[in-house]
Amino acid sequence: MTTTQPPARGARAASAKPTRRSVLAGALATAGGVALAACSPSAGAGSGGGTTLVVAGQSDNLTQVFNPFLAHSANGLTYASQGQGGFIYEPLVQINTVDIGKDIPWLAEKWAWAENNRKLTFTLQSGVKWTDGKPFSADDVVFTFEMLKKHPGLNLLGVAFDTIEATGPTEVVMTFAAPSEQFFTNIVSAPIVSRHIWSKAGDPTTYTDKNPVGTGPFKLGSFSAQSFVLERNEHYWQQKAQVESIRFVAYKDNQSMTNALVQGQADWGGTYIADADKTYLSRSKDNHYWAPLAGTDGLIPNLERWPLSDLAVRRAISLGVDRKQVGGATGAPPATNVTGLPMPAYQDEVSAQYRGVDFVQDKAKAEKTLTDAGYTKGGDGYYHKGGKRVEFSISFPSAYTDIASRVQVLVSQLKDIGIKLTIDTTTVNDINDVTAKGDFDSTMGYPVGSAPRAFSFYNDTINPNLYYPLGKATPTSQNIERFRNTEAAQLFKQYPKASSDKERRQILDKIQTVFVENLPWIPMFYWGSYGNWSTAKVSGFPTPGNPYFSPVPNPVVALRLKPV
Repeated sequence: MTTTQPPARGARAASAKPTRRSVLAGALATAGGVALAACSPSAGAGSGGGTTLVVAGQSDNLTQVFNPFLAHSANGLTYASQGQGGFIYEPLVQINTVDIGKDIPWLAEKWAWAENNRKLTFTLQSGVKWTDGKPFSADDVVFTFEMLKKHPGLNLLGVAFDTIEATGPTEVVMTFAAPSEQFFTNIVSAPIVSRHIWSKAGDPTTYTDKNPVGTGPFKLGSFSAQSFVLERNEHYWQQKAQVESIRFVAYKDNQSMTNALVQGQADWGGTYIADADKTYLSRSKDNHYWAPLAGTDGLIPNLERWPLSDLAVRRAISLGVDRKQVGGATGAPPATNVTGLPMPAYQDEVSAQYRGVDFVQDKAKAEKTLTDAGYTKGGDGYYHKGGKRVEFSISFPSAYTDIASRVQVLVSQLKDIGIKLTIDTTTVNDINDVTAKGDFDSTMGYPVGSAPRAFSFYNDTINPNLYYPLGKATPTSQNIERFRNTEAAQLFKQYPKASSDKERRQILDKIQTVFVENLPWIPMFYWGSYGNWSTAKVSGFPTPGNPYFSPVPNPVVALRLKPV
């Protein structure tokens, strides 16, 4: 397979994927608390007095660390893998999570698979330079991937390959031990760094990269504990941005971000806004809010801990909840199809036996499921078994107010069917470590944002071959519920070896059956890539009428913005 030719340089712009979903993925959390007075969106930037956009981000702490491979860094706001990558460090290809299938060639001009998807050849763009003026070449790509292979802790996307070689200044060949086309989105989304700097930087797992040198459309200007500025790269290899600079400002939670957007202190954000019509859109004709469907979320259990290790309990929960109320607490549409795949975007991927088969609330059946499994309701109103009450906690960052709203509804609904749910909040910086090590009963929001492919949806969340025992962190945050199933493990091994679309379809159908029958996690609502922006200063954002890309802060959109 070979891609279509890339657009003319400057005609279209950048792309990418999220961290933890919902606001765990929707807000694309980034940097820590801030004094609002530090930035006024009306101010110009640089000696040219050009347009400066203020972008609202979220994190517990903001430090001058731009290493794109570290989980907690300021660069998290400028590169969030598939869906938002490349303000400073760019990927080979930008993955489009909104206009699915229309991925954008980037540092790679084109690519082709061969040898039964075990060989991948990239043809790179020519004339690309790093912001220090040094030329970009195939050696940089090879260096980056070899570094990720040598240091698995940096390999956040789980890119696995056998060999990589620069066969010319603009050509790179990767080989794989097994067919790997299904992992294409992860492979091409890795940020590419410079060999001439990083080879002398020492240990890349501790390298802070305070003054990053990238190929992207922006470069670091000023930095403070409250915010940092990215200035336009005047020598960018594509048509340069028309926005002169972007100031990224850190807020502690969704509400602070919302306040900044509502009060006009930020121009662009990626956060859930409660009652957006009233609180944000009505405040100005320039305010806009769009959350294109991006995936499915729900209750993610730890299958190594009772009671969620019991399928009967998971089935009872699925039957007992009103998904319209859980998702509706934050305006998210309820999950419908039992395969978990987000509808209607993935309706063509649903197995024939499950088309039109949706989740239905039935509280009486939920309780019967428990009693049939040997549970009895005690005087406290909750079910018990073996002297233990059916009780578990749910862990999520206290800063994620949208998840908190959904969980409050869930607590009440589960109480109605005799199950006790307690809340265990943590921090934005700690949540992924907690779930990676299995130190939780349940959570809401997966720490990876799957590529817009049905196989990726299941591979990221239920592939038993990615199982790690409790206490040992899952290096790619996949299968955090620690699902184990012999049949599924074989199916995931077979899929890459399939030689036809029909065979891949048959395997995917069987994977869906495993999901439906085992309910390794419980889909409850669909989430979107929250985008909030003002057109008071610039135009060109994606909209439902022109859905060319995700509306969250990213360089694809930034490069298309025009000052008004």
